[in-house]
Amino acid sequence: MKYYEFDLDGETIKLRLTSNDSVAIEKKTGVKLLDFVQDYAMSTIITLLMYMRRSSIPNYSEKDASILYDKLVDAGYTMQQILYDVIYEGLVVSGFLSKVELEEMKNALIENKEKKKQEV
Repeated sequence: MKYYEFDLDGETIKLRLTSNDSVAIEKKTGVKLLDFVQDYAMSTIITLLMYMRRSSIPNYSEKDASILYDKLVDAGYTMQQILYDVIYEGLVVSGFLSKVELEEMKNALIENKEKKKQEV
């Protein structure tokens, strides 16, 4: 099984969202997965981290996912970076996004920031 892997404080973190966990998220939330991942709420991020870690660590809990989020923040990640550089990269490996789609999303985000700067 392929994973999105990155190092965090000397530990290799493996992320992948399986089809089984995707169905579990949809049943739990009542929202289609691709709509769910576009919700930038903290609870969404924690839920995604929890399920994405379960492919390599069974029974990974919501509390474990919260701790992972805090470790990412302590390592210098922003919420936006956790979404785009961690979660969405994991969704690419999991087949929910293509690398091209992710790059387009990142470019649109950059363009949006630049546009806002020019308006100020």
